[in-house]
Amino acid sequence: MNKCPAQDQQEKVNELEVNNDAKDIQEKMKKVEVKSSSSVSSLAKNAVLLPSGIARVKQFQEARAVSQTRPSSSGSATGNPRNKTALAPGHSLMDWIRLGNSGVDLTGVGGVPRIVTLSELASHNKQNDAWIAIRGIVFNVTRYMDFHPGGISELMRGVGKDATKLFESVHAWVNYQSILQKCVVGRLSRGSITGSSSSSMENPASATTNCSSTAQNLITTSCTTHSTSQENVSDGDLSNIKMDWRQTSNTITLFYQTVRDYPGVSYQLSRISDSKLIFKLFFEKDIITHQLELIAEIKWPPMWTRNFDTMEIDFTFTKQKKEIWKSQGSQTISRETNTNSRIYKEYEVVTNKPLSKLVHLLVVRAKNFLQVVPIGRHVEAKMNVMGMEVSRSYTPVPPCLHPDDTVPNYKSDCLCLMIKRYPQGALSPSITALQIGQTFLLSNALGAFVIESFDRYSVIHMLAGGTGLTAMLGIIQRALARRSVKTINLLNFNKNEDSMFYVAELEKASADKKLKVTHILSQADSTWAGRRGTISDDLLKELVAETSPDACVFTCGPPGFIQSAKKSLQKLDWKPYQMYEFDD
Repeated sequence: MNKCPAQDQQEKVNELEVNNDAKDIQEKMKKVEVKSSSSVSSLAKNAVLLPSGIARVKQFQEARAVSQTRPSSSGSATGNPRNKTALAPGHSLMDWIRLGNSGVDLTGVGGVPRIVTLSELASHNKQNDAWIAIRGIVFNVTRYMDFHPGGISELMRGVGKDATKLFESVHAWVNYQSILQKCVVGRLSRGSITGSSSSSMENPASATTNCSSTAQNLITTSCTTHSTSQENVSDGDLSNIKMDWRQTSNTITLFYQTVRDYPGVSYQLSRISDSKLIFKLFFEKDIITHQLELIAEIKWPPMWTRNFDTMEIDFTFTKQKKEIWKSQGSQTISRETNTNSRIYKEYEVVTNKPLSKLVHLLVVRAKNFLQVVPIGRHVEAKMNVMGMEVSRSYTPVPPCLHPDDTVPNYKSDCLCLMIKRYPQGALSPSITALQIGQTFLLSNALGAFVIESFDRYSVIHMLAGGTGLTAMLGIIQRALARRSVKTINLLNFNKNEDSMFYVAELEKASADKKLKVTHILSQADSTWAGRRGTISDDLLKELVAETSPDACVFTCGPPGFIQSAKKSLQKLDWKPYQMYEFDD
């Protein structure tokens, strides 16, 4: 594990006062091997002066590379570094630091992190009310306007929107994390789901929902270097799978950046003690195991966040003691063949909520264990029923499609299952009758579906028959969060209104005009005002239409439903590679 050059200076950084004289500043800069006349001197000042305890490893290397072609820039959050503006007296970087340390609320939200939607971000688009999003974090830059070296007009170019591309196109190397650390409003939400533990929040009263949770120290910077992503890496070459980490004084985040080259990876985390963890990554043919002995103790469970474009996952643990670690600790790496065998864990029911007369939502948790099941994959549930071991496969669903609808008692180490009770079924009557605190067994992730293989399509059609809807929810969740997806068309088939479930939640999610939901009942009563019928050539021609090179179709439901849908789609010239059928 590579060590941060700036970590040895950390204790001195924390104690440094903002009124240090120029000589002291020069001494600090020498220790991080940055010349005062270089174009990165301002970056060195950021890393050395700011009392956040956050320092970047790659910052100085990257800045040296660009210094040969770009003029210097100090403290610019966005805009063009070539258009530096003379700042008024009292508006230097040092003045900005003093303002940040004065106790003034620069966030505008009382310093309590929150989830910010794109529409809310867009409403803060004025010079006297200016929010900006960079790399998923929303900052209030209202007070920073007069301090921006590029001028107010340059900063206003990114206000009220996600300015990540704008920022990275002109000077991605600027240490905006340190400059704007006191301006954090919260995390930008595009519909992605974040599993979190209430213990990971600095102030429990400030927690929003576990569906899109935030923590007080959202800005983190990498404290290790990492491998460069490789294209066209073969399934057998996993040598570049390395764990990276970053930290604040309150948290440590572990992640695998190069995993984006290996679609369909599933994760398992096990807590052995407060300082010992085991990570397992399941690939198509191999299992990579990382055993970590951390340098200090952390709290369980971690908060985890999935990037729905790259499918990378961050696992963020709260430190039991607030301090900057000099290293991550030690780790042991091993590799074994993935035999695709079922491995079961005991899960405890924490919520059993009826969604309709027959469908139940179960939230379950295993002790000191967390697994992230790839979208569209399933797990096998197993119980002893009347002396006989009975099993059935279920697709885990997201805890919500909208933050307001997070299921009760959900935390980051939970799985959510929607299960239909069949009165004569072998397992469903028993599993849907489980009470809070009772247990059953669940397997590791199973199946071969890879959602990333359909990323080239901008239009997604879904045909869901009954509980076939469960396989669609994870796909909907991800599609809502991805800019490249323009349309999600869900046809939800059921027998009657009593059979319908998750209707209100789908309606709320469809407020995003990207998602269109059509409910179709085959045996509706006279009060039903929606569509009627069963899957047929005419209905699909009307609601799905003929094949398009930009579209794909997912189908899940009973066998007869799937076969009928397949035949009708083939008549509309849909190609096999554009279609995928899940077994219900």
